[in-house]
Amino acid sequence: MSSLKFLGGCREVGRSAVLLDTGSEKILIEYGIKLSDEESEDGIGRPENVKLNLDGVLLTHCHLDHSGLIPKLYNRGFHGSVYATATTFDLAKTLWEDSIKIASMEGREQEFIDSDIKKLERNQRRITVGQTVPIGNSEVSVYGAGHVPGSSSFLIDTGKKTVLYTGDINTNDTRLMKGADPNYPDVDVLVMETTYSDIDHSPRKELEKRFVKRVKERLAKDGVVIVPSFAIGRSQEILLVLRKHGIKAPIYLDGMSVEATKKILRYPEFLRYPDELKKAYHNAKTPSGDNERKEALEGPSVIVTTAGMLGGGPFAYYIEEIYNKENCSILMTGYQVEGTAGRKLLDTGIYKPNRQALDVECYYELFDFSAHCGRKELFDYVEKVNPKKVVAMHGEKAEEFVEELEKRGYEAEAPKKGDTITI
Repeated sequence: MSSLKFLGGCREVGRSAVLLDTGSEKILIEYGIKLSDEESEDGIGRPENVKLNLDGVLLTHCHLDHSGLIPKLYNRGFHGSVYATATTFDLAKTLWEDSIKIASMEGREQEFIDSDIKKLERNQRRITVGQTVPIGNSEVSVYGAGHVPGSSSFLIDTGKKTVLYTGDINTNDTRLMKGADPNYPDVDVLVMETTYSDIDHSPRKELEKRFVKRVKERLAKDGVVIVPSFAIGRSQEILLVLRKHGIKAPIYLDGMSVEATKKILRYPEFLRYPDELKKAYHNAKTPSGDNERKEALEGPSVIVTTAGMLGGGPFAYYIEEIYNKENCSILMTGYQVEGTAGRKLLDTGIYKPNRQALDVECYYELFDFSAHCGRKELFDYVEKVNPKKVVAMHGEKAEEFVEELEKRGYEAEAPKKGDTITI
Protein backbone atom coordinates (compact mmCIF):
# COMPACT_ATOMS: atom_id res chain seq x y z
CA MET A 1 0.00 0.00 0.00
CA SER A 2 1.44 3.39 -1.02
CA SER A 3 1.07 6.58 1.00
CA LEU A 4 1.87 10.28 1.03
CA LYS A 5 2.93 11.86 4.32
CA PHE A 6 2.73 15.63 4.43
CA LEU A 7 5.60 17.10 6.43
CA GLY A 8 5.02 20.74 5.52
CA GLY A 9 3.47 23.12 3.03
CA CYS A 10 -0.07 22.29 4.19
CA ARG A 11 -2.69 25.06 4.22
CA GLU A 12 0.14 27.58 4.02
CA VAL A 13 2.71 28.93 1.57
CA GLY A 14 6.17 27.65 2.47
CA ARG A 15 8.15 24.71 3.89
CA SER A 16 6.97 22.22 1.27
CA ALA A 17 7.88 18.61 2.09
CA VAL A 18 6.10 15.39 1.16
CA LEU A 19 7.24 11.81 1.75
CA LEU A 20 6.06 9.25 -0.81
CA ASP A 21 6.20 5.67 0.51
CA THR A 22 5.50 3.22 -2.31
CA GLY A 23 5.93 0.15 -0.16
CA SER A 24 9.27 -0.61 -1.77
CA GLU A 25 10.94 2.83 -1.69
CA LYS A 26 10.70 6.12 0.15
CA ILE A 27 11.03 9.31 -1.89
CA LEU A 28 11.17 12.74 -0.27
CA ILE A 29 9.71 15.44 -2.50
CA GLU A 30 11.17 18.80 -1.50
CA TYR A 31 12.28 19.95 1.94
CA GLY A 32 11.74 23.68 2.38
CA ILE A 33 11.67 26.43 4.96
CA LYS A 34 9.06 28.99 5.97
CA LEU A 35 9.92 32.42 4.57
CA SER A 36 8.06 34.50 7.15
CA ASP A 37 10.10 36.21 9.85
CA GLU A 38 7.35 35.54 12.40
CA GLU A 39 7.42 31.74 12.40
CA SER A 40 6.94 30.77 16.03
CA GLU A 41 7.22 27.01 15.75
CA ASP A 42 10.99 26.69 15.60
CA GLY A 43 12.51 29.82 14.15
CA ILE A 44 12.60 28.95 10.47
CA GLY A 45 9.58 26.68 10.43
CA ARG A 46 11.29 23.55 9.17
CA PRO A 47 9.17 20.47 8.49
CA GLU A 48 9.29 17.72 11.08
CA ASN A 49 12.40 15.57 10.89
CA VAL A 50 12.41 12.93 8.20
CA LYS A 51 14.01 9.54 8.59
CA LEU A 52 17.11 9.12 6.50
CA ASN A 53 16.37 5.75 4.96
CA LEU A 54 15.38 7.50 1.76
CA ASP A 55 15.81 6.14 -1.74
CA GLY A 56 15.97 9.60 -3.26
CA VAL A 57 14.97 13.25 -3.01
CA LEU A 58 13.13 15.16 -5.73
CA LEU A 59 13.41 18.95 -6.01
CA THR A 60 11.08 20.84 -8.35
CA HIS A 61 12.93 24.17 -8.25
CA CYS A 62 15.41 26.23 -6.31
CA HIS A 63 13.31 28.54 -4.11
CA LEU A 64 14.03 28.13 -0.41
CA ASP A 65 10.46 27.30 0.56
CA HIS A 66 11.03 24.13 -1.48
CA SER A 67 14.79 23.54 -1.23
CA GLY A 68 15.99 25.30 1.90
CA LEU A 69 16.68 22.30 4.15
CA ILE A 70 17.86 19.69 1.66
CA PRO A 71 21.55 20.20 2.59
CA LYS A 72 20.57 19.49 6.21
CA LEU A 73 19.82 15.90 5.20
CA TYR A 74 23.53 15.43 4.51
CA ASN A 75 24.39 17.11 7.80
CA ARG A 76 22.33 14.37 9.47
CA GLY A 77 23.95 11.52 7.58
CA PHE A 78 21.98 11.09 4.37
CA HIS A 79 24.09 9.69 1.51
CA GLY A 80 21.53 9.28 -1.26
CA SER A 81 20.78 11.21 -4.45
CA VAL A 82 18.89 14.43 -5.07
CA TYR A 83 17.23 14.77 -8.48
CA ALA A 84 16.70 18.17 -10.12
CA THR A 85 17.53 20.09 -13.29
CA ALA A 86 20.98 21.62 -13.76
CA THR A 87 19.52 25.12 -13.52
CA THR A 88 17.81 24.26 -10.24
CA PHE A 89 21.01 22.90 -8.71
CA ASP A 90 23.09 25.91 -9.77
CA LEU A 91 20.56 28.43 -8.47
CA ALA A 92 19.82 26.51 -5.28
CA LYS A 93 23.51 26.44 -4.44
CA THR A 94 23.54 30.25 -4.54
CA LEU A 95 20.59 30.37 -2.14
CA TRP A 96 22.02 27.72 0.21
CA GLU A 97 25.35 29.53 0.46
CA ASP A 98 23.52 32.79 1.11
CA SER A 99 21.51 31.10 3.88
CA ILE A 100 24.73 30.15 5.65
CA LYS A 101 26.06 33.70 5.32
CA ILE A 102 22.86 35.29 6.63
CA ALA A 103 22.64 32.87 9.58
CA SER A 104 26.22 33.77 10.51
CA MET A 105 25.57 37.52 10.21
CA GLU A 106 22.43 37.29 12.37
CA GLY A 107 24.03 35.02 14.95
CA ARG A 108 21.53 32.21 14.32
CA GLU A 109 22.23 28.52 14.49
CA GLN A 110 23.21 27.24 11.05
CA GLU A 111 21.09 24.37 9.80
CA PHE A 112 23.93 23.13 7.59
CA ILE A 113 27.47 24.09 6.61
CA ASP A 114 29.48 24.39 3.40
CA SER A 115 30.67 20.78 3.57
CA ASP A 116 27.03 19.61 3.54
CA ILE A 117 26.47 21.48 0.28
CA LYS A 118 29.58 19.81 -1.13
CA LYS A 119 28.24 16.40 -0.11
CA LEU A 120 24.99 17.23 -1.86
CA GLU A 121 26.88 18.26 -4.99
CA ARG A 122 28.62 14.90 -5.07
CA ASN A 123 25.23 13.18 -4.90
CA GLN A 124 23.25 15.35 -7.29
CA ARG A 125 21.54 13.72 -10.26
CA ARG A 126 20.98 16.29 -12.99
CA ILE A 127 17.83 15.55 -14.95
CA THR A 128 15.96 17.47 -17.62
CA VAL A 129 12.49 17.95 -19.04
CA GLY A 130 11.38 14.98 -21.11
CA GLN A 131 13.56 12.52 -19.21
CA THR A 132 12.36 9.52 -17.18
CA VAL A 133 14.60 8.21 -14.39
CA PRO A 134 14.21 5.20 -12.09
CA ILE A 135 14.23 5.49 -8.31
CA GLY A 136 14.01 1.95 -7.01
CA ASN A 137 11.02 0.35 -8.69
CA SER A 138 9.38 3.68 -9.44
CA GLU A 139 9.84 5.77 -12.56
CA VAL A 140 9.95 9.58 -12.41
CA SER A 141 9.12 11.59 -15.54
CA VAL A 142 10.14 15.25 -15.72
CA TYR A 143 7.86 17.98 -17.11
CA GLY A 144 8.31 21.73 -17.40
CA ALA A 145 6.48 23.74 -14.72
CA GLY A 146 6.67 27.24 -16.24
CA HIS A 147 7.46 28.80 -12.85
CA VAL A 148 11.12 29.86 -12.87
CA PRO A 149 14.06 28.72 -15.02
CA GLY A 150 14.73 25.04 -14.37
CA SER A 151 11.44 24.41 -12.59
CA SER A 152 9.79 21.06 -13.15
CA SER A 153 6.85 18.88 -12.18
CA PHE A 154 7.25 15.16 -11.49
CA LEU A 155 5.01 12.33 -12.61
CA ILE A 156 5.88 9.34 -10.44
CA ASP A 157 4.78 5.89 -11.60
CA THR A 158 5.02 3.48 -8.66
CA GLY A 159 3.88 0.52 -10.76
CA LYS A 160 0.49 0.63 -9.09
CA LYS A 161 -0.39 4.32 -8.98
CA THR A 162 0.72 7.49 -10.73
CA VAL A 163 1.33 10.61 -8.65
CA LEU A 164 1.76 14.02 -10.29
CA TYR A 165 3.52 16.51 -8.03
CA THR A 166 3.29 19.96 -9.59
CA GLY A 167 5.62 22.02 -7.44
CA ASP A 168 4.96 25.67 -8.26
CA ILE A 169 3.36 25.96 -11.70
CA ASN A 170 2.39 28.58 -14.23
CA THR A 171 0.50 27.66 -17.39
CA ASN A 172 0.67 31.19 -18.84
CA ASP A 173 3.57 32.47 -20.92
CA THR A 174 5.64 35.30 -19.46
CA ARG A 175 8.48 37.32 -20.97
CA LEU A 176 10.88 34.91 -19.30
CA MET A 177 9.22 31.50 -19.53
CA LYS A 178 6.91 29.39 -21.63
CA GLY A 179 3.93 28.24 -19.57
CA ALA A 180 3.53 24.63 -18.44
CA ASP A 181 1.59 22.34 -20.78
CA PRO A 182 -0.71 20.12 -18.64
CA ASN A 183 -0.53 17.19 -21.01
CA TYR A 184 0.24 14.04 -19.02
CA PRO A 185 -0.61 10.35 -19.13
CA ASP A 186 -3.38 9.18 -16.77
CA VAL A 187 -2.90 10.58 -13.27
CA ASP A 188 -4.27 8.84 -10.19
CA VAL A 189 -3.27 11.45 -7.58
CA LEU A 190 -2.55 15.11 -8.34
CA VAL A 191 -0.61 16.88 -5.57
CA MET A 192 -0.81 20.54 -6.52
CA GLU A 193 0.06 24.00 -5.31
CA THR A 194 -2.81 26.42 -4.62
CA THR A 195 -0.98 29.66 -3.83
CA TYR A 196 -3.46 31.85 -5.72
CA SER A 197 -6.57 29.66 -5.56
CA ASP A 198 -8.67 32.69 -4.57
CA ILE A 199 -7.18 35.28 -6.94
CA ASP A 200 -7.32 35.78 -10.68
CA HIS A 201 -4.21 37.45 -12.06
CA SER A 202 -4.44 40.37 -14.45
CA PRO A 203 -3.64 39.49 -18.08
CA ARG A 204 0.11 39.74 -18.42
CA LYS A 205 0.13 42.31 -21.20
CA GLU A 206 -2.17 44.62 -19.25
CA LEU A 207 -0.02 44.23 -16.15
CA GLU A 208 3.14 45.08 -18.09
CA LYS A 209 1.52 48.21 -19.52
CA ARG A 210 0.39 49.41 -16.09
CA PHE A 211 3.81 48.71 -14.60
CA VAL A 212 5.71 50.50 -17.38
CA LYS A 213 3.29 53.44 -17.28
CA ARG A 214 3.96 53.82 -13.56
CA VAL A 215 7.73 53.55 -14.09
CA LYS A 216 7.62 56.31 -16.69
CA GLU A 217 5.40 58.53 -14.51
CA ARG A 218 7.76 58.20 -11.57
CA LEU A 219 10.89 58.74 -13.67
CA ALA A 220 9.34 61.96 -14.95
CA LYS A 221 9.54 63.28 -11.39
CA ASP A 222 13.34 62.94 -11.60
CA GLY A 223 13.27 60.31 -8.90
CA VAL A 224 14.61 56.81 -8.47
CA VAL A 225 12.38 53.80 -9.05
CA ILE A 226 13.39 50.88 -6.82
CA VAL A 227 12.02 47.55 -8.08
CA PRO A 228 12.58 44.95 -5.34
CA SER A 229 12.39 41.58 -7.05
CA PHE A 230 13.06 37.95 -6.32
CA ALA A 231 16.61 37.24 -7.47
CA ILE A 232 15.56 34.17 -9.43
CA GLY A 233 12.96 34.59 -12.14
CA ARG A 234 11.41 37.95 -11.28
CA SER A 235 14.49 40.13 -11.68
CA GLN A 236 15.16 38.66 -15.11
CA GLU A 237 11.54 39.12 -16.20
CA ILE A 238 11.57 42.77 -15.10
CA LEU A 239 14.74 43.36 -17.14
CA LEU A 240 12.96 41.92 -20.17
CA VAL A 241 9.83 44.04 -19.58
CA LEU A 242 11.87 47.25 -19.23
CA ARG A 243 13.76 46.43 -22.43
CA LYS A 244 10.63 45.50 -24.39
CA HIS A 245 8.91 48.78 -23.49
CA GLY A 246 11.93 50.95 -24.20
CA ILE A 247 12.68 52.50 -20.81
CA LYS A 248 15.40 55.06 -21.56
CA ALA A 249 16.63 55.82 -18.05
CA PRO A 250 19.70 54.00 -16.73
CA ILE A 251 18.80 50.54 -15.42
CA TYR A 252 20.72 48.92 -12.59
CA LEU A 253 20.70 45.30 -11.47
CA ASP A 254 21.90 44.68 -7.93
CA GLY A 255 22.32 41.96 -5.34
CA MET A 256 22.01 38.24 -5.85
CA SER A 257 20.06 38.95 -9.04
CA VAL A 258 23.36 39.50 -10.85
CA GLU A 259 24.78 36.05 -10.11
CA ALA A 260 21.38 34.45 -10.68
CA THR A 261 21.09 36.04 -14.13
CA LYS A 262 24.53 34.75 -15.12
CA LYS A 263 23.55 31.22 -14.07
CA ILE A 264 20.17 31.38 -15.77
CA LEU A 265 21.81 32.42 -19.04
CA ARG A 266 23.89 29.21 -18.98
CA TYR A 267 20.75 27.21 -19.75
CA PRO A 268 18.92 29.02 -22.58
CA GLU A 269 16.71 25.97 -23.24
CA PHE A 270 14.59 26.97 -20.23
CA LEU A 271 14.06 30.55 -21.46
CA ARG A 272 11.51 31.97 -23.86
CA TYR A 273 13.77 34.75 -25.21
CA PRO A 274 17.34 33.95 -24.15
CA ASP A 275 18.97 36.39 -26.58
CA GLU A 276 16.80 39.25 -25.34
CA LEU A 277 17.67 38.47 -21.72
CA LYS A 278 21.36 38.45 -22.61
CA LYS A 279 21.03 41.92 -24.18
CA ALA A 280 18.98 43.25 -21.27
CA TYR A 281 21.56 41.98 -18.80
CA HIS A 282 24.53 43.41 -20.66
CA ASN A 283 22.81 46.79 -20.96
CA ALA A 284 22.15 46.98 -17.22
CA LYS A 285 24.69 48.45 -14.82
CA THR A 286 25.69 46.30 -11.86
CA PRO A 287 26.80 48.34 -8.83
CA SER A 288 29.45 46.90 -6.56
CA GLY A 289 29.62 48.58 -3.20
CA ASP A 290 27.89 51.57 -1.66
CA ASN A 291 29.80 54.19 -3.69
CA GLU A 292 28.37 52.87 -6.95
CA ARG A 293 24.95 52.52 -5.30
CA LYS A 294 25.10 56.22 -4.42
CA GLU A 295 25.70 56.98 -8.10
CA ALA A 296 22.66 54.88 -9.04
CA LEU A 297 20.57 56.94 -6.58
CA GLU A 298 21.44 60.20 -8.30
CA GLY A 299 18.65 59.34 -10.75
CA PRO A 300 16.45 59.39 -12.56
CA SER A 301 17.04 55.64 -12.75
CA VAL A 302 15.48 52.22 -12.28
CA ILE A 303 17.14 49.87 -9.79
CA VAL A 304 16.12 46.21 -9.90
CA THR A 305 17.38 44.66 -6.70
CA THR A 306 16.89 41.91 -4.16
CA ALA A 307 15.03 41.26 -1.88
CA GLY A 308 11.61 40.39 -3.29
CA MET A 309 9.86 40.62 0.09
CA LEU A 310 12.01 43.56 1.25
CA GLY A 311 13.71 41.58 3.98
CA GLY A 312 17.34 42.32 3.18
CA GLY A 313 19.82 42.49 0.34
CA PRO A 314 20.77 45.84 -1.22
CA PHE A 315 17.15 46.96 -0.92
CA ALA A 316 17.77 47.63 2.76
CA TYR A 317 20.44 50.15 1.77
CA TYR A 318 18.34 51.80 -0.92
CA ILE A 319 15.19 52.29 1.15
CA GLU A 320 17.11 54.09 3.88
CA GLU A 321 18.18 56.60 1.23
CA ILE A 322 14.79 57.18 -0.44
CA TYR A 323 12.04 56.36 2.10
CA ASN A 324 11.29 60.04 2.83
CA LYS A 325 11.62 61.35 -0.75
CA GLU A 326 8.24 61.82 -2.38
CA ASN A 327 9.64 61.76 -5.92
CA CYS A 328 11.10 58.28 -5.38
CA SER A 329 9.24 54.99 -5.62
CA ILE A 330 9.16 51.37 -4.55
CA LEU A 331 7.38 49.16 -7.07
CA MET A 332 7.03 45.66 -5.63
CA THR A 333 6.62 42.86 -8.13
CA GLY A 334 5.58 39.73 -6.26
CA TYR A 335 3.78 37.97 -3.47
CA GLN A 336 4.44 39.33 0.03
CA VAL A 337 4.10 36.51 2.56
CA GLU A 338 2.33 37.28 5.83
CA GLY A 339 4.84 38.49 8.41
CA THR A 340 7.46 39.73 5.94
CA ALA A 341 8.74 43.29 5.71
CA GLY A 342 6.96 43.71 2.37
CA ARG A 343 3.57 42.70 3.75
CA LYS A 344 4.08 45.01 6.75
CA LEU A 345 4.83 47.93 4.45
CA LEU A 346 1.69 47.31 2.39
CA ASP A 347 -0.47 46.92 5.49
CA THR A 348 0.94 49.71 7.67
CA GLY A 349 3.14 52.05 5.65
CA ILE A 350 6.00 51.14 7.99
CA TYR A 351 9.19 49.45 6.84
CA LYS A 352 10.49 47.32 9.68
CA PRO A 353 12.62 44.36 8.58
CA ASN A 354 14.17 43.95 12.04
CA ARG A 355 14.22 46.45 14.89
CA GLN A 356 14.50 49.58 12.80
CA ALA A 357 11.23 51.21 11.75
CA LEU A 358 10.86 53.72 8.92
CA ASP A 359 7.67 55.67 8.21
CA VAL A 360 7.73 55.41 4.42
CA GLU A 361 6.77 58.63 2.64
CA CYS A 362 7.89 57.74 -0.88
CA TYR A 363 5.44 56.21 -3.34
CA TYR A 364 4.97 52.44 -3.15
CA GLU A 365 2.74 49.98 -5.01
CA LEU A 366 2.44 46.24 -5.61
CA PHE A 367 2.27 44.75 -9.10
CA ASP A 368 1.23 41.11 -9.34
CA PHE A 369 3.97 39.68 -11.59
CA SER A 370 3.16 36.22 -10.34
CA ALA A 371 4.97 33.11 -11.58
CA HIS A 372 2.08 30.95 -10.34
CA CYS A 373 -1.24 29.93 -11.82
CA GLY A 374 -4.14 32.10 -10.76
CA ARG A 375 -7.52 30.82 -9.65
CA LYS A 376 -8.94 30.20 -13.14
CA GLU A 377 -5.76 28.51 -14.35
CA LEU A 378 -5.70 26.17 -11.33
CA PHE A 379 -9.22 24.96 -12.02
CA ASP A 380 -8.43 24.65 -15.74
CA TYR A 381 -5.33 22.64 -14.82
CA VAL A 382 -7.34 20.16 -12.74
CA GLU A 383 -9.87 19.80 -15.54
CA LYS A 384 -7.17 19.06 -18.14
CA VAL A 385 -5.24 16.63 -15.93
CA ASN A 386 -8.50 14.98 -14.79
CA PRO A 387 -7.01 12.99 -11.90
CA LYS A 388 -8.86 10.47 -9.78
CA LYS A 389 -7.95 12.46 -6.64
CA VAL A 390 -6.65 15.96 -5.97
CA VAL A 391 -4.50 16.86 -2.97
CA ALA A 392 -4.22 20.62 -2.45
CA MET A 393 -1.23 22.15 -0.65
CA HIS A 394 1.06 25.21 -0.73
CA GLY A 395 -1.82 27.65 -0.26
CA GLU A 396 -3.51 29.54 2.55
CA LYS A 397 -6.92 28.84 0.97
CA ALA A 398 -6.37 25.15 0.20
CA GLU A 399 -9.42 24.04 2.18
CA GLU A 400 -11.74 26.40 0.30
CA PHE A 401 -10.22 25.26 -3.01
CA VAL A 402 -10.96 21.64 -2.10
CA GLU A 403 -14.56 22.49 -1.20
CA GLU A 404 -15.05 24.00 -4.64
CA LEU A 405 -13.44 21.01 -6.34
CA GLU A 406 -15.79 18.67 -4.49
CA LYS A 407 -18.77 20.70 -5.69
CA ARG A 408 -17.46 20.17 -9.21
CA GLY A 409 -17.42 16.42 -8.67
CA TYR A 410 -13.76 15.80 -7.83
CA GLU A 411 -12.45 13.76 -4.93
CA ALA A 412 -10.18 16.20 -3.14
CA GLU A 413 -8.38 16.76 0.15
CA ALA A 414 -6.37 19.52 1.86
CA PRO A 415 -4.13 17.69 4.36
CA LYS A 416 -2.80 19.19 7.56
CA LYS A 417 0.85 18.98 8.48
CA GLY A 418 1.62 15.43 9.65
CA ASP A 419 -1.32 13.85 7.82
CA THR A 420 -0.81 10.64 5.84
CA ILE A 421 -2.97 9.83 2.83
CA THR A 422 -3.18 6.27 1.49
CA ILE A 423 -3.11 6.13 -2.29
